[in-house]
Amino acid sequence: MKRQIKQLFMLSAFAGVCMAVGMGLSYRWVARAQEEQPVTVDAKGLDRLPPIAEVAEKLNPTVVAITNTSFVKNRGRFEGESPNGDDFFNWFFGPQRPGTRRPQEEEQRVQAGGSGVVISPDGKILTNNHVIDGVRGGESTIEVKMADGRTFKATILGKDKELDIALIKVDAKHLPYAKLGDSDAMRIGEWVVAIGNPLGLEHTVTQGIVSAKGRQLTGPGLESFIQTDAAINRGNSGGPLLNLRGEVIGINTAIRPDGQNIGFAVPVNMIKRVIADLESGKPVSRGYLGVATRNLDNEFQSSLGIKEGAVVSSVDRGTPADKAGIQRLDVITAVDGQKVRSGDQLVAAIAGRRAGESVSVTVWRDGKFKDIKVVLGDRRELQKGDAQEGDDEDSAPRTDPENPKQMNLEKTYGFTVEGLSAANRHQFGVPADVKGVVITFVAARSGAAEKGLQAGLIITAVGPKDIDGLQSFQEEVKKAGTKKPLLLLVRPPRGASFTMAIPPR
Repeated sequence: MKRQIKQLFMLSAFAGVCMAVGMGLSYRWVARAQEEQPVTVDAKGLDRLPPIAEVAEKLNPTVVAITNTSFVKNRGRFEGESPNGDDFFNWFFGPQRPGTRRPQEEEQRVQAGGSGVVISPDGKILTNNHVIDGVRGGESTIEVKMADGRTFKATILGKDKELDIALIKVDAKHLPYAKLGDSDAMRIGEWVVAIGNPLGLEHTVTQGIVSAKGRQLTGPGLESFIQTDAAINRGNSGGPLLNLRGEVIGINTAIRPDGQNIGFAVPVNMIKRVIADLESGKPVSRGYLGVATRNLDNEFQSSLGIKEGAVVSSVDRGTPADKAGIQRLDVITAVDGQKVRSGDQLVAAIAGRRAGESVSVTVWRDGKFKDIKVVLGDRRELQKGDAQEGDDEDSAPRTDPENPKQMNLEKTYGFTVEGLSAANRHQFGVPADVKGVVITFVAARSGAAEKGLQAGLIITAVGPKDIDGLQSFQEEVKKAGTKKPLLLLVRPPRGASFTMAIPPR
């Protein structure tokens, strides 16, 4: 009996140990399973369809059709000549071929159309600049057709060509109008509605989502489009992109003709900043620094020791940034405390201020943050073409007689260079006043090639130090070492300089 009790006790103890171990393993398995659960969304309250019909019904009366009619004078035609000037004889004789020209100039009627949205009860209307911009040299009239069929002649209050926005006005009162929303608050994936007049089909309503934000189409500049898959076609330009509260969050501006349902709208928050200028009829005032930037990729992060910001690639001489002491290879991390994570964000932050304003630019330099006060210049100076980013204005002729011996960095960085000589200046088209070394070879399977380094580019600085030839280049490369990416200021034979971070092989 005692033996049986002892065995029963041992069995109970063993079962308890097994249970404890099992519970421990089970807890670890459940915890790990919880960590590996797929990401889900709480769909509570999202089981009803978005109120597209309500948005369309209430906002349709605020959308207008715009017709821009221009009258352009053309030269007189030869007898029998095609109105388009493309007849057979023009291929051989040109427009001055012998013949009888009609003495009077002929007037041609050119019509274009688009959309707009009323933003005030007294008839102010937002649209695109390209919708109301007349044919050059022609006289234009702008007609606005309301949803109820009434038509009005419109006057232009102001235009912003860089943002492709215009503000026009009709002589009317008590018009239904749309409210301007907050484009910054829109999230990717939110529902949006577009209303406009595509291909002349008035008051067409399409729906979609915000596909992306901050899109650029033509390179660095003010562009920071909202991308949407709501169907947009020719004629939608100038019409509103609306959220489900019926607020304007963008003005539809562009499409990708080679794509399908890829459209772009100017964010309304960018428009809000310039409406006062448009209403006054004054040129839009935007600030600028005078720097070119590059985004902070892994190589720049490794070399400069910071994870977020925009790297100053070059500083134009005499610009606000130059006068304030901003330097090449500074990393701009904030403007007036507003974080900057990319060059696009920097452009938006600076262009959102007015020319003449003083801003505090936070930069990372030599392992420390530094606040620099800058009085902004006028961005319109860039449009005049008076200055190009990174141009070297030093016109002193090069007199360095050094031997253009090649330096082979193929093993360490994947490229080779030569000192500048009369021969390779002629070969690569390098101006006589440019100092530095020229890249002669880039290995295809190298980080240098991946970053876009090419033969014929001129290196004018290594890190923060300018170089004037092969010897100074060698010295700076040796100082830089091979553990971090090599920071180079490069430029094409003619054009703007930019900074590259070349990783070691």
